[in-house]
Amino acid sequence: MAESRRSALSHALIALSLLGLLLSNPASAQDTSVSEHDAVINGVTIHYLRAGSGDSVVLGHGYPEASHTWRHVIPPLARYYTVIAPDTRGTGGSSITPDFQLRDVAEDIHGLVHHLGFRRIFLVGHDFGVPVVAAYAAMHRDEMRALVVAESPLSAYGLEALYPKFWHFGFLASKYAQLLVGDNIDPFFRQFAFSDFVYQKAAFSKSEIDSYIAAEARPGRLDAGFAYYRALQKAEPFFAKTVAPPWHFPVLTLDGDHSFNGLTASSFRRVAPNLTARIVPSSGHFVQEEQPQFVSRTLLEFFRAH
Repeated sequence: MAESRRSALSHALIALSLLGLLLSNPASAQDTSVSEHDAVINGVTIHYLRAGSGDSVVLGHGYPEASHTWRHVIPPLARYYTVIAPDTRGTGGSSITPDFQLRDVAEDIHGLVHHLGFRRIFLVGHDFGVPVVAAYAAMHRDEMRALVVAESPLSAYGLEALYPKFWHFGFLASKYAQLLVGDNIDPFFRQFAFSDFVYQKAAFSKSEIDSYIAAEARPGRLDAGFAYYRALQKAEPFFAKTVAPPWHFPVLTLDGDHSFNGLTASSFRRVAPNLTARIVPSSGHFVQEEQPQFVSRTLLEFFRAH
């Protein structure tokens, strides 16, 4: 009988200990499954992924990708936060619009954030997501918990100086881009995006590359993607006027060591002198896909500190 009581007491103490752990860290038991949704924001249908609960982390993708690029990063973040990953206008499952400005895309995301009931957020951008989230931060800096920018210097603060080294900025903004790429979508993107800019080739399976290319081959999508390059060509005056440094909210930069390798940090340090800079080891341009564990861990450490 005494042994039975000791056993029952032991089980009760274990149960209480487990309950205490869950209460002290409720996110440890949080559902990280990803759901898909649509919302009409500023007259544009925005498709987005959502996972987790708690404070909001918003992930902005680059080109020629969409929210799927964050597939490895969303589950670790969703253990602790509400993660929202939209397809920006003209990409993924979001609707196509006529030519636009990058600040319009930023306002789409801002509208989505408010539509979902959030205000102050952690905001992350990669590649073309960088000018979009930077425009968001510049226009709504009082709503920033922290900003993370990966693999792109900022327009008006160093990006334009790189144009001569990267032929695609001018070409994809030109009227000839769709004419010359249109019948060669598959080889163009397979070589341009998913070979030249990738260090960890195994990070992209053939089926994933096929999926990205198939998305670009849909009617109207090629020009919708090139519209971002046309918008970037016109963005410098906006950023020169609106960024208005210094930024006082926390900023983290991420660069692949086989890609920009600190250029993003050099650019954003002109805006946020006290930023935190990290180099992603053994990575090319697509850091969130080439080194997702490092990126996830770095993001969580940065968010927890702020």
